[in-house]
Amino acid sequence: MKRFFCITAVLTVAICLLSGCTATQNLTSSITTTVGAMTSNVDDQLFSQVPEEGRQGIPEAESDLKISREKLKLADMKEKLAGAQKDYSGYLADMADKDNEAAALTLDIAKYEAIDRAGLGDKDKNVKNIAKLKTKKHGIEGDKINIEAKISIVERTIKNLTEQIRQQEEVVAGLISPKTEAEQQVSSPPPTGEDEKPADTGAVKEGPAEKAAEPAEPEAPPQPTGDTDPGAGDREIGKQ
Repeated sequence: MKRFFCITAVLTVAICLLSGCTATQNLTSSITTTVGAMTSNVDDQLFSQVPEEGRQGIPEAESDLKISREKLKLADMKEKLAGAQKDYSGYLADMADKDNEAAALTLDIAKYEAIDRAGLGDKDKNVKNIAKLKTKKHGIEGDKINIEAKISIVERTIKNLTEQIRQQEEVVAGLISPKTEAEQQVSSPPPTGEDEKPADTGAVKEGPAEKAAEPAEPEAPPQPTGDTDPGAGDREIGKQ
């Protein structure tokens, strides 16, 4: 009888292992198929036989796919950041709740200790109630330590994700599809050189106002001639 049960147990284990292997293979095959479908819907072997001159639009489509994947990464990062920020807000709320509970217990402990000091109530019950409240408060302090650890972890996660998002935004901003680049070139043609200004040679040209402002040179006085000597008549009179 024991032998029968042993054989049955062995067969059951073998069937379970075989079923597990089959399920694993099916899951692996399903994952592989899904990933392949997400990656490409085209037979790469057939596409490799297409000549280069027949691949119009392929580079542009590949560039657009690259840009969309980078944008998808950025969106995933932002979604994770939003989740981390939500967790952070939740942990802060939990911490505030624990602080409130600890403050209420502190007040209750202080009241029971005042009652006990005044010799009121049952002495044994007072001691037990104080011990019970302090134990509960210690438990809350332990919960606060765990929450503080979670807050520290999520703060680091938020910081890292924020930096990753900044870097990814720079990557996305630097990506331009060939179609967009061609449109930009059409909308802003290169300069033809017609509007270029002549080079400045450094020479200063005088305007009319500058010439008019220059003072005129004084005219030289007329030189006396021999026929108009003013002392010639006096000398002739003296000789006579």
